[in-house]
Amino acid sequence: MEFNQSWIKDPTVYEVNRLRAHSSHAYYAQMEEMERQESSFMYSLNGMWKFSYAKNIDLAMKKFEALDVSCDGFDDIKVPGHIQLQGYDKPIYVNQMYPWDGSEDIQPGEICQNFNPTGSYVRFFDVPEQMKDQPLYISFQGVESAFALWLNGQFVGYSEDSFTPSEFELTPYLKEKDNKLAVQVYKFSGGSWLEDQDFWRFSGIFRDVYLFVKPQYHIEDLRVKTKFIENYEKSFLELKILLDQEITTKLSITLLDRENEVVLQEEKLLTKEALFNFMIEKPHLWSSEDPYLYTLLIEVKDELGQLYEVVCQKVGFREFKLEDGIMKINGKRIIFYGVNRHEFSCFDGRSLKKEDMIKDLKNMKRHNINAIRTSHYPNQSIFYDLCDEYGFYVIDETNLETHGTWSAVGYDTPTIMKNAVPNDREEWLGALKDRVTSLYQR
Repeated sequence: MEFNQSWIKDPTVYEVNRLRAHSSHAYYAQMEEMERQESSFMYSLNGMWKFSYAKNIDLAMKKFEALDVSCDGFDDIKVPGHIQLQGYDKPIYVNQMYPWDGSEDIQPGEICQNFNPTGSYVRFFDVPEQMKDQPLYISFQGVESAFALWLNGQFVGYSEDSFTPSEFELTPYLKEKDNKLAVQVYKFSGGSWLEDQDFWRFSGIFRDVYLFVKPQYHIEDLRVKTKFIENYEKSFLELKILLDQEITTKLSITLLDRENEVVLQEEKLLTKEALFNFMIEKPHLWSSEDPYLYTLLIEVKDELGQLYEVVCQKVGFREFKLEDGIMKINGKRIIFYGVNRHEFSCFDGRSLKKEDMIKDLKNMKRHNINAIRTSHYPNQSIFYDLCDEYGFYVIDETNLETHGTWSAVGYDTPTIMKNAVPNDREEWLGALKDRVTSLYQR
């Protein structure tokens, strides 16, 4: 398959060859890796990449992804990071309009022809020793707003949605050494019509990029729920587990409390997908005031007991309910002291480091804030883990806002009915559902 440039302005094309969304649980080869929080299944590609900038798509370097095209004349750029904070293009802030309004007259789904900053990125890599001779994948945690991907001159895939992960398999295109990874990023795409949030408009690869592999026995998707009975004296711990292939697998499941005392230890067999329920007596409840977390460990083994991976997931026992219009946590009314929060640093824009997030959360705790709305898009995965740890209720937002198609002309007018997005227009349905699914599954 070859990359088709028309996809960039086609609302019905929002991904090509992208892997399905899944939970963001951490997995390790051994317990020792888990304790160090360093997984040999992952290899970071963060750092300096080669970079070529163009004012629009037509001016972008042709065939830059080809193996015989040199990158000697390219600049260097930091990944993750916005191009606008590294000397290319300029940051733009707009609220209830699109950044191209008044400069280019385009209709929903179309893209700017004259000004559409396009970045061509190149990174060379050797396959890490521990990843050789097995399927290899790549994860882009955030790219604004659309990108095409090549490896060694071969087209790999295409993706839109700036704020959720995009993952692809690289195996068919790999060499052992000197692999040329090429990414072309488009500031404005058809997907940009769904990203008209009131915020600074940036572009580029602004979240982590990493290679990853999966062991032969691997949990692809994990869902954890807590279901209470007997006035919160007992709770079911419900685990829904999906393997990435149909294979007989032995699971050793352990739940530890904060003091690392064993609360639950069970062994289970499954072949593809299963739902397990375990009764927990007198669980310590999680709330903003008392963010108590248990540690769930799942050791994934073959039938003979050989260990292939260790999955680690923090668990809070809590129940949210809406009763008679009142929001409750563990049967008690919640008083929200909440904020709308953008991912933002005065130095790096939305390309936040873990330390930036911790600083934000500690500052909020000092001011008695207990709830966060992720205005207006999904945040980095680690942010949700930190909210669990520090004690924040989170209202997560899908990356969907089309303000500029209807606010300029008012409500309930014929113009709105004609031009509003999505307005029951079938060509947008797939992209809308994909963005919701990506948020929920992760």
